[in-house]
Amino acid sequence: MKIKPVKGRPMLHWVGKRPIDTISNYPAQLIDSYNVENPEKEPTYDKFKDGPNLLFQGDNKEILSTLLVQGFRGKIDLIYIDPPFASGADYVRKVALRGKREKLEAEGHTVAEQVQYTDIWANDNYLQFMYERLILMRELLNNKGSLYLHCDWRKTHHLRMLLDEVFSNDNFHNEIIWQRSSSGKTISRNFSRDTDTIFWFSKSDNYTFNSVFKPLSATTKAMYTKDDEDGRGKYRLYPLQKTASPGPETTYDYIDNNGKTWKCPEKGWRMKYEKLKALENENRLYLEGNTLQEKAYWNERQNEGKLANNLWDDIPNLQGTTTEILDYPTQKPEILLERIIKASSNEGDIVLDCFVGSGTTAAVAEKLGRRWIAADINKGAIQTTIKRLQKLPDMQHGVVHYRVNNYDASTHLERRDIVIKKYGVQTDRQEAFFDGTLDGTLVKIIDLTKPLTPLDIQTIKDELENRPDESRNITVFCYGTNSGIQAELKEENRRRAINKIFVRDIGSEGITTFEPASAEVNFEREGDSVKITIAEYISPTILARMDIDRTIFDEQIDDFLAQIDCVLIDTDYTGEHFKIIESDVPKKKEDFVDGEYTVSLPRPDARVAVKIIDMLGEETVIVE
Repeated sequence: MKIKPVKGRPMLHWVGKRPIDTISNYPAQLIDSYNVENPEKEPTYDKFKDGPNLLFQGDNKEILSTLLVQGFRGKIDLIYIDPPFASGADYVRKVALRGKREKLEAEGHTVAEQVQYTDIWANDNYLQFMYERLILMRELLNNKGSLYLHCDWRKTHHLRMLLDEVFSNDNFHNEIIWQRSSSGKTISRNFSRDTDTIFWFSKSDNYTFNSVFKPLSATTKAMYTKDDEDGRGKYRLYPLQKTASPGPETTYDYIDNNGKTWKCPEKGWRMKYEKLKALENENRLYLEGNTLQEKAYWNERQNEGKLANNLWDDIPNLQGTTTEILDYPTQKPEILLERIIKASSNEGDIVLDCFVGSGTTAAVAEKLGRRWIAADINKGAIQTTIKRLQKLPDMQHGVVHYRVNNYDASTHLERRDIVIKKYGVQTDRQEAFFDGTLDGTLVKIIDLTKPLTPLDIQTIKDELENRPDESRNITVFCYGTNSGIQAELKEENRRRAINKIFVRDIGSEGITTFEPASAEVNFEREGDSVKITIAEYISPTILARMDIDRTIFDEQIDDFLAQIDCVLIDTDYTGEHFKIIESDVPKKKEDFVDGEYTVSLPRPDARVAVKIIDMLGEETVIVE
């Protein structure tokens, strides 16, 4: 499929810059569904129009390409994205076991850190990453559609130029400044960075826009002090005596319903005669002395407020006391997305967020009656979003979860993080190739989802060729090795004076982090129902994160259910995908899942599957 060329004049150049001119389709794998009967195996636009909302896990470049191929070109009404900011940080989610809040004997045992995504980029790679995805998003928008891009001070200048090139500067409307926090008392060597930037571009000049309002301030509300005798609540008076810019319509005398004539002041009335008459007929005109005044009622103005400008200083960031917080890094408040979605879409329109994170866009779009498509590369983001949606009181269309290109990035990130913490690797944000240092050596952590290969070793050697002044040795962490690699490196190291390469196979060193969780689930059938009991659950990943063995865990964790985040049940499991019929998602962080469930079956011989998701996002499916 061909892609149209970019619209604007190129403003940025970087190594490897290349526009997308063709795309490929990446098959989507159906994973699970919620409130959906017979979900489609392929997410096409024709099926989406009257079907469920869509949630994708995978690289969003591949997901956007798939949407274009499957008929979504020119069908999206609004895109909001909150992409990586090139901040040089690993964003982690603080993960605590459910139940008890006291710490175990060793520091930090109740809390683990789960890497959600790594925001470390070489500048050229970041620009190409965003450039490609913005081009695909432009293709998905219809002619009335808009894109809102959320960023901070690190890349605003680059991203604005990319947007000018892809969407054309003619379609730029606002640089919105969101004041997400207020300056604290900590003194530093720069002004406090309390704002984010949101760029708003449209696909054409025929775009959707609805005026939105900021709530009236407490100071304004305090002005409404008068009680109306008609029971319409508090009101205030607006003088209508004069207008600063009189026109022909403001120079009349006003004759009230009693026949009394009110002479027009020197500069004229503040509104037209017809409006004054309407106010009097509604008993909203207050006549006192030589002054005409309008009665303005608080209960009629509180939902309107003041027209919003491009400074959004009335939306606070998430605070520690709100029930909205999901312990997900970079989570944005729902009211922020509510303003954007209301401004640039209407009920029934399609909203897309391909960096969905904690699911705020999907949740708000659902509440506002919009259709939505959401995507994220991280499994933890998908799980957080699904749990969040299940807590909504009413989902009109349900949701189907697909995985594109069968890509799961979180596994390697989690394993890499465990190696860094277990061995005490010192990370360096400025280092692009190596992962850090350990005992005076450079550290390289090979993809821990596969064994070490000769190609991995050659990549390290090639990097060292480009660093003639590097004298340190190299420590390579891996999970398994191809035959003969260790012997070959041992021989090479004998000949080398510097840059010796030492391999540490973490599997052979006894780390059991990557063992799957084990669960014991009992099923007791009786007629057309089944009683399900989770009798045992243990996650080696959680044990490794907490750096304790099974014996200590049993001694200090009162209930194994503390490890479990939620339980999902499919009462007619076919093996093709998991259909969420029943779910147990505790509302509070300290609450446990029930662990016992009696559910109805569609027929006595239906297969039952239980999906257990633990506090680190590991999924275990038990089928009866």
